[in-house]
Amino acid sequence: MTVAPFDVWRDLPRVSRWAAELERRAMAWQGPGSLGPLFGWLGASAGLDIVLDRPEVEMRGAGIGRPGLVAQLRLPRLGARLALGVEVPIAHAVVDHLLGFDRPFAERRLQITPVEWGVWTYLVVRSLEEMRPNPGLSVDRVGPDPFDASGLGPIVTLRWAVRAGETAGAVRLWLPESLAEVWLATEPPPRASSPTLPKLRELSADWRAIAGRVRLHGGLRTLRPGGVLPLTDPPLTGEPSAPVGPLSLVHRTDDGDEYRISVASEPDSTRGAVVVAGPLVHERPIKPGSEPAMPSDADAPLDAPVTLTVELGRINLPVGRLADLKPGDVLPLNRHGREPVELTSNGRAVARGELILIDAELGLRVTSVFL
Repeated sequence: MTVAPFDVWRDLPRVSRWAAELERRAMAWQGPGSLGPLFGWLGASAGLDIVLDRPEVEMRGAGIGRPGLVAQLRLPRLGARLALGVEVPIAHAVVDHLLGFDRPFAERRLQITPVEWGVWTYLVVRSLEEMRPNPGLSVDRVGPDPFDASGLGPIVTLRWAVRAGETAGAVRLWLPESLAEVWLATEPPPRASSPTLPKLRELSADWRAIAGRVRLHGGLRTLRPGGVLPLTDPPLTGEPSAPVGPLSLVHRTDDGDEYRISVASEPDSTRGAVVVAGPLVHERPIKPGSEPAMPSDADAPLDAPVTLTVELGRINLPVGRLADLKPGDVLPLNRHGREPVELTSNGRAVARGELILIDAELGLRVTSVFL
């Protein structure tokens, strides 16, 4: 019996030219100039073999409800939102390799923990910083919440099968169809060589131990040795050697992204250390002008209102140590418990002082001024 040609091809999957072109563009994007810095650098820096298969295009929000880790992103210049979803086994595999943890097979599909959210928040933000060129993507939030695609219109899914070491899974990119059309209408950028990065565990950053703020309504001109200033935002109680209240370790990137870890005073106050009390939290950049800064020009008026930060000390944390942190861990600061604290503006020291009791709350007596 003769079979008509259309019967032979009838059951094959149909792909539109638009979807085929999107897949071709995604395949080119998978090179070292774009997707490489976004995900592949983790393998190069952490020594984990990460292999991405050919991308697949689905003209719907495929897998949005699947459990896993979701990095929700924004593209402010286009007013668009998109998201990167990492399946649970792959998310675990990257963190486990980073920490040197051998997770039992039965636990490899358990939900991601808050500690892992924090580690992946850092990794995603660092990956976007390494992307060349960066289209202006910024991180909205990273966690287990599904991608909220409401109000975005039709969603397109790009799916890559991924193998991280011996673990197999998938990574999905969800983006509005309108954003995909803009992407297709744009000429692909020239490929750039992958950045040379140090080993992931060796990457480090300075963290400041913050114990509230001091508001100077009369400006920096009012700073005088011997002056007594109340602490605000928040007020603290306890002893000067062991403040009680919301203390934080804070790191701010050059782009204004802020990372915060809740801490408490270490009971042995003579060591100048803090105790980890909460997970790593990523906060949105502070809007320009929301916090007065120290005048940078020598001729700028010193009577303008300013808010100074009270720093108990600083600590340098490698990523490997940051990923290991858990509540109860003790972190030594770069100052003795009895040494003066610093008043800073935008990270620059403008004065030193000692914590004192003012009634039931802590204040600061200025001992040195650097103006």
